[in-house]
Amino acid sequence: MAFNGTGTFVRIYNWVTDKINSVPITASRMDTEMDGMAAGLSNCITKDGQTTITANIPMNSHKLTGLSVGNARTDSLTLGQVQDGQFTALGLTGGAADAYTASPSPAITGYVATMEYSAKIHATNLTTTPTLLISAISGGTIKKLDASKAEIAVEASDMLANGWYKFKRNVANDAWILLNPEIAKLPKQITIANNVSDANNDIDFSAGNFQFDDGTGIASLSALTKRLDATWAAGTNQGGLDTGTVANNTAYYLFAIYNPTSGISDALFSTSSTNPTMPSGYTKKKKIASLMTNGSAQIRNGIWKFNNDGSYEFIYLVQILDVSEARPGATAVLKTMTAPPNTRVKCSIELSDSSAGGAAPTVLITSPNQTDSTPSASLFTVRLIYVSATGENNSQCSYIEINLNSSSQLRYRYTNGDSSCTLIIFNKGWFDNNL
Repeated sequence: MAFNGTGTFVRIYNWVTDKINSVPITASRMDTEMDGMAAGLSNCITKDGQTTITANIPMNSHKLTGLSVGNARTDSLTLGQVQDGQFTALGLTGGAADAYTASPSPAITGYVATMEYSAKIHATNLTTTPTLLISAISGGTIKKLDASKAEIAVEASDMLANGWYKFKRNVANDAWILLNPEIAKLPKQITIANNVSDANNDIDFSAGNFQFDDGTGIASLSALTKRLDATWAAGTNQGGLDTGTVANNTAYYLFAIYNPTSGISDALFSTSSTNPTMPSGYTKKKKIASLMTNGSAQIRNGIWKFNNDGSYEFIYLVQILDVSEARPGATAVLKTMTAPPNTRVKCSIELSDSSAGGAAPTVLITSPNQTDSTPSASLFTVRLIYVSATGENNSQCSYIEINLNSSSQLRYRYTNGDSSCTLIIFNKGWFDNNL
């Protein structure tokens, strides 16, 4: 016998007692005693690590101190490693958008029910079936919980690029539960303005979020400046034109664009309102606004005022004289306005006549999308009523908003006037619902 089961070493013989009892020293008794000592020492833990522990060791409310940090799955951890989340924070994910990967060190060998990790997502999820594979182990569809705590599919943009998210393992459904999905909210509106240093060629985009026009997700745009007079290149103060060169008196559309592979957003100009020529890798987009160039292929200056629903109003700093015509005649005239197609142009109208007496001249202004009608005393936009027949100059002013057609045209008809009548239309800007 060496240790008695409570950690006390017990000798077999007592030499003093043997002397009193005249028990001689014998080899067998010495071997038995020494064998007990050898057995006791063999049950001790050696400081150089030779000993292999064979049972649990109760610490009796004491602690192990001065531990080295663990780096293998079978190592002990220090309190610092736990506090630092060294093995549960996966860092920035890899892989493609919606197929996220993580490679912790040491690698895990399988998924278990108690696993919980956090990760920084490198690209916004675009589908409802993203996956997270840790240490290349298959079976990692990401789901979330509804109000009743039932598992449901995630939504596009529940995880945004560069956001930190927590994942809890559900082995039964072979899934990761996303514990902190993004809360749906109205995205911050991206706004634009003429660049102060080069208002004729450059546009400033504000930082903000944008919903992809195909409804598959959302991304963020950092504030940047893009040049209309140069071919597109990535980054701020770079070209923004998708193709060709800038044309005179032309509408250009401004897009926020996104590359799902790199997770990078940028901005783009195009003459197409729906199908710009996208740079390589950029497959997602959202139309932000539009602008007009002048006869020198420069940006016409103005102010863009945005609404929360993404619609906007553009106001010219100097209103544009789009129509100045003496006695237009009774035949309907289609007039191209200095505004993008299919917008609602805001105009001030003046009808003047320097002649005396006669029938009251009348003008009817309509959208080409409406039925053409003949102006009359009960159907008109502006009508000049003579106050005398002495020949003084008479004029009448009005303000209208007219929907333009796909060729940026409005229509006007004129009746009862003579050669001294003049129709003037000033273009103050336009409104676009941005659909």
